[in-house]
Amino acid sequence: MDIPGANGAVTVCGIPVGSGRPVHITIRDGIIEAITQGGGYGRPDYGSRASIIGPALFDIQVNGGNGINLQGPKSKPGDVLELTRFLATWGVSKWVPTITTNTFANMEHACRVIADALKDPEVARAVPGLHLEGPFLSPLDGPRGAHAKRYVREPSLRDFDKLNRASGGHVLYTTVAPELPRAMAFIEGLVKRGVTVALGHHHASEDQIAEAVDAGARLCTHLGNGLAAELDRHTNPLWPQLAEDRLAAAIIADLHHVPPDMLKTMVRMKGPDNVILTSDAVRIAGLKPGMYPHHSGVKGMMVELLPSGRINLCGTNLLSGSALMLLQGVLNATRETDMTLEQSFRCASTIPAEILGVKADFGTLKPGAVANLIVFDLDQSHPQWKPVIRAAFVHGVQTV
Repeated sequence: MDIPGANGAVTVCGIPVGSGRPVHITIRDGIIEAITQGGGYGRPDYGSRASIIGPALFDIQVNGGNGINLQGPKSKPGDVLELTRFLATWGVSKWVPTITTNTFANMEHACRVIADALKDPEVARAVPGLHLEGPFLSPLDGPRGAHAKRYVREPSLRDFDKLNRASGGHVLYTTVAPELPRAMAFIEGLVKRGVTVALGHHHASEDQIAEAVDAGARLCTHLGNGLAAELDRHTNPLWPQLAEDRLAAAIIADLHHVPPDMLKTMVRMKGPDNVILTSDAVRIAGLKPGMYPHHSGVKGMMVELLPSGRINLCGTNLLSGSALMLLQGVLNATRETDMTLEQSFRCASTIPAEILGVKADFGTLKPGAVANLIVFDLDQSHPQWKPVIRAAFVHGVQTV
């Protein structure tokens, strides 16, 4: 996509997050050419002195979106490219495709699709690897969440290696239930293979969580979810994960997966430098409310997208992924917690990159840097802070 404007140049105006003064930025052929303090002179192509300029984003858990499904036997490499471009319109420059519990054959197929898609340079710039959210999860109702019980498996390095080979060696991180048989040897084996281990969809004890962290686990998958519906008030899997400083917490800040007061408390306990904001977006994210087939592709499973944006597994109150766009999650976290907007953006860009070992520039604002930024206004008429994107640049390409 060509950058519009005379001689490939456009101008944007706004207040960079972490700054109190507007700037006027000239971008030519995808590169920041000049930055003028105070908003500059003349009318910008995009934004205004009241707009906000944020860095590009990194979403570590995406199952699908805008009608695109990465699960099941019908996914294809073009879907990954299409989803990359859709996410870029929301300022997401890096994202991790998530493969959920399914038949082993379907999971192998999904991994091969990602491997084939990564041969495209546009996808390779955006996707640092994939996330296996299954099949090594708890079989219990509640902790298992919306994952199909008949397809969960006990941890097996042999099974992991099959999936990793199908992905071309691109598994970036894997979610594991640490209470399962042989889980500790499995975690140690993944760490030796250079794969980040996340704890999720489990009902582990305090001792099992501590042992998993000692074995190398470093992340919690959507903390606060993938739990039993009823928990002992003192002895449950949530407190030890919150208390463990070596575990970073990925959180879905759609205000459905965790309510505002819980979100605020979790951020206070973990600290902004140990929090990752993610979307857990599924195929129907971006679509109209209604009933849809489950994004896993499992026959007969249905979900409902409610007008509130909540997605339920039909016939239950179990959440089944989210319809969240990550930029909205950043704003939700800023509004509902003690974090500044700058901190919330870091939780959705540089912090996940550091934790997963991904090298990337999400928005250095200086002449000569590649443009990676989002220019947006806030819709003050909405009870939530709704972003109105005026322009987005990802890897130097204008996507909005």
